Amino acid sequence: MKSFPFARSPAHASDRRDALILLGFWLLSLAIDGLWRGFDLAPPAWDQGDHFSRALAFWQAWQSPQLLDGGWWTQLWQLAPTYRGPLTYLLTLPLFSLFGANWESAIASNGLFSGLLLISTYGLGRLYANRTTGLVAAGLSLAVPLTIIQRVDYLIDYSLTAMLTLTWLCLSLWQFARTPKRRLGAAIASGIAIAAVFLTRPTGLLFLWLPFLWLAIAAVLQLFRRYRWQPLAELLLVSGIAGLLSWPWFSTNWLTILSSIANARDWGVKYQEGLEANTLSGWLYYPENLPEMLSPWLLGVLIVSSASAGVWLWKRGESGPGSRDRWLWLAGFLLGAYLVCVLGSTKVTRFFLPLLPSLIVPLVTLPTVLPRRWQVGLWTGVGAIAIAVGLQTIFPTPLRASWPTRFPQTQAWPLAEIIERIRETQPQLQSTLAVLTDAEALNAFNLNAEGQKQDFSVFARQTLAPEDNWQADFRAFDWFLSKTGDQGVMAGEREKRLVEAIAQSPEFQSVGQWPLPDGSQAELWQRRALTLSAKPITCPSQPLELTVTAPSQAKAGQPFQITYRLRGSIEQLRNSLLLISWQNDRDRLWVQDHQPGLGYLKAGRDCVELEERLTTQAPDSLPEGSYQLQVQRLDRETGDRQTLRTAPTAIALGSTPAPISPTALDPVSRLHQLGALLETGQVDPLFADVNLLNQADPEQHYLHQAIASLQARLADEPNQLDWLYPLTLSYVLERQAPQAEAVLQRIVAVNPDNAWNWTYLGFVQLYQFQGNKAQQSLLEAALRQPEVPILPTLQAVAAVQSGQWGEAIARLRGEK
Repeated sequence: MKSFPFARSPAHASDRRDALILLGFWLLSLAIDGLWRGFDLAPPAWDQGDHFSRALAFWQAWQSPQLLDGGWWTQLWQLAPTYRGPLTYLLTLPLFSLFGANWESAIASNGLFSGLLLISTYGLGRLYANRTTGLVAAGLSLAVPLTIIQRVDYLIDYSLTAMLTLTWLCLSLWQFARTPKRRLGAAIASGIAIAAVFLTRPTGLLFLWLPFLWLAIAAVLQLFRRYRWQPLAELLLVSGIAGLLSWPWFSTNWLTILSSIANARDWGVKYQEGLEANTLSGWLYYPENLPEMLSPWLLGVLIVSSASAGVWLWKRGESGPGSRDRWLWLAGFLLGAYLVCVLGSTKVTRFFLPLLPSLIVPLVTLPTVLPRRWQVGLWTGVGAIAIAVGLQTIFPTPLRASWPTRFPQTQAWPLAEIIERIRETQPQLQSTLAVLTDAEALNAFNLNAEGQKQDFSVFARQTLAPEDNWQADFRAFDWFLSKTGDQGVMAGEREKRLVEAIAQSPEFQSVGQWPLPDGSQAELWQRRALTLSAKPITCPSQPLELTVTAPSQAKAGQPFQITYRLRGSIEQLRNSLLLISWQNDRDRLWVQDHQPGLGYLKAGRDCVELEERLTTQAPDSLPEGSYQLQVQRLDRETGDRQTLRTAPTAIALGSTPAPISPTALDPVSRLHQLGALLETGQVDPLFADVNLLNQADPEQHYLHQAIASLQARLADEPNQLDWLYPLTLSYVLERQAPQAEAVLQRIVAVNPDNAWNWTYLGFVQLYQFQGNKAQQSLLEAALRQPEVPILPTLQAVAAVQSGQWGEAIARLRGEK
């Protein structure tokens, strides 16, 4: 019989069947995950809370996109400044749009990665063996306990697993493509996929180091032995595409990305002992835990069935499915990736997850050679076991699982109530909460996420001051949260001292207590006299009214408090910058410039009375005498200035001190002090204090205020080093390298004999990958003070950026 000309081929019918099976797997996983989310009331834990906070920050930025504005893109990339790339958060945004910006939507975004993982694992199984391998491996990639636990969580490990599996599929298709057209297509796809891995977590590319090395060697050998340039051209194409897509984010954050990778490794060294790479336990950690990752039932069935299939093949004198070259290629990837896991300073089973789908492929391949009637029973049994294992992993059942589980928690934690209590007290202001516990369900990360979910009203932070200077945290925050019982791994003696001091201090009062599901109690503490407070008023006749209350006398070098009361519209206050000078009759002064509300005043159309209790400190170098208050208002939009009328106010500096302020120096004034340290090269203590500032001011409002106020003052005194150094520091902390370079050029013109000035200039030029310019600046520094400790390293980096590898090595060896 003649076939109908448009009849579908058997291969097409098989593709359609496979697609429907994969769709069924995906829908089943979504249904199970959705059922689990419906029962679970647990808040995000540590890393999960941090990821959720960052996703919310991206969501906020995406509410008013400016796609043609380069500055907007820079600010967007700066929302992911560490090795945790932005791609996971960006792919979460569609779920926020559909279901709301909440924790459940964040977890639901894993459904996107589940679909990608299914397709990629199926493609690997089919490429290396056959359709059955692809289908079984794809199904098991979603059914094993380690995957299921990650699916109902919100961590980058799961998205990285999907992206890395896709990348490995693309690289394999590229490696084994037989026609130039297919190789080109696979090469382009590989470049895009590699960029996706990098933008998810750059360290994920380390898993592919051995295949990358092989591809590079093969391309070079093809060029020199067979005069074939296509493999090298394809390799350059892949690198170019990956680099082009990754560069905007990486170039914005490269220094913080590298430093965060180093910090993560240091954390593993500090907190995880006994699993180092030079110990047997370190090498055997992941093989020993493989039964927990796959479940003993599934792993046992796969091993027994594979062994049986091997015996069956041996008796028949046949080989298994797939080619030897392809299995060696896969083995190279798994070996190289396993070495990365072993050499890592932190051993956690979820770090092995990106390897699991590729490992499952060979585990399910051999049984596919068995007779069909045997396979039907085998795969039916495997499917039933997989479903049972999956349900046992995330739901309580009569049979107790012998592997890690993640059951829904049906008791809620009062994170929302804690944040609401702070919002009720300061409805017109953003607030920062210092969290003195690090419990899994109550910590700075998930409280910060909750505060951002509630209209970005409250930020939560850990305390960072050294144990011998815990009082710095005591002075820096107005809100603290303590907890009885288990405190978590990161809470220590500093937090214990702070809790005791707060409970005994008349400065603080308890404003809320909540019983917790673990039997402990959380307690919220508020400074009685808040640093910032605002209350709604009838709009005054003047656009902006200012009243200042200051002590009549004070001592230079000692901090004391000044109260500023401002009345006006919120819009006017937010658009103002106060240039506050305390000046004597010989033009000697100190300043306390800031934006009303220090940047914490929320947008609105009403009028408020804003009260600021700010700590200031006159420099030790100021002579005794009377210092008069002078205030100018700087319009932040137009740059116009106007003098604000206030009652005559003076402070007499002398030997009699004012009452000691209970709060820390206001952040802009502290930045002025830290900027002065640049002149003498005191970089380490400077950045230690910057970390404390950033904890207390999570959005770094103080930097914007400092830049605007210092620019205004430099317009009057362009060569004033007291203003130039803190402006440089502000631009550096804002990662505005071109602006920092411009200010440093002014500094070296004013003070060319200071080697540190040239060193900073060279560093900023290196940050912008301007190796040649940096070499000249660093040479100027070396001519003035060759013993600057960091100079050889910076000169080596400059040599690398200039392509002078020999000089770089010589610099590092101390030969130059």
